Amino acid sequence: MLRKKQILSNKKDISKLFSKGFKSSCFPIVMFSMPFEKDQVLFSVSKKNISKASERNKIKRQMKAIYFNNLELFLNEQPKATALTYVSKTKSSFIEINKSMKELFNLKT
Repeated sequence: MLRKKQILSNKKDISKLFSKGFKSSCFPIVMFSMPFEKDQVLFSVSKKNISKASERNKIKRQMKAIYFNNLELFLNEQPKATALTYVSKTKSSFIEINKSMKELFNLKT
């Protein structure tokens, strides 16, 4: 399945991404990215900020839907690893998350 191959799950790669990656933010999302052998993405929502698992999962589902439905906007010619981290302490609307993700990728490219 294509989506499974696009999700970043290797712990060594994730720690390398957070330590050496380029960081940019647009509230409520922070993006870490760095060149990689293929395009992969990680979605995370902090348990410290959003305590209910159902709310965290909903936010992650919304972020995945935005990313995979607008894939042509988020991919460019150079493959990269990207981590999208939700940092707000409250739930944001789908429209707000969509706007900030598109803004982040336009700033980066």
